[in-house]
Amino acid sequence: MTPTTPAPTTDDFVRTTRNLRFTALGGFFALAALLALTAMLVIGDAVRGDGAAGGFTDAAFWMFPFGAAVGLVALVTPRSLMPATPRRALVIAQYALGVAGVFLQTLD
Repeated sequence: MTPTTPAPTTDDFVRTTRNLRFTALGGFFALAALLALTAMLVIGDAVRGDGAAGGFTDAAFWMFPFGAAVGLVALVTPRSLMPATPRRALVIAQYALGVAGVFLQTLD
């Protein structure tokens, strides 16, 4: 009989964490693009509207630092301190905060 070598096992947890970190990194680019879109909406509203920013504009711009902070936590927290499920929730929150910033500006 010939001995069989076991197939190498891959750790799905490591691969999932790596994918989530790349997604969080891409979230910073998405936040930058959504911030630029929000700034264009603010400038367009200032030119076509009454010229004054409302409370929703302030709230819209506050979404982006919060989104960046959430993305940073998802990106740099060691694998031993954060399982994949909370990291996934943080990445989703990062993207949701960016979209919420644009949405809040459209309400103004």
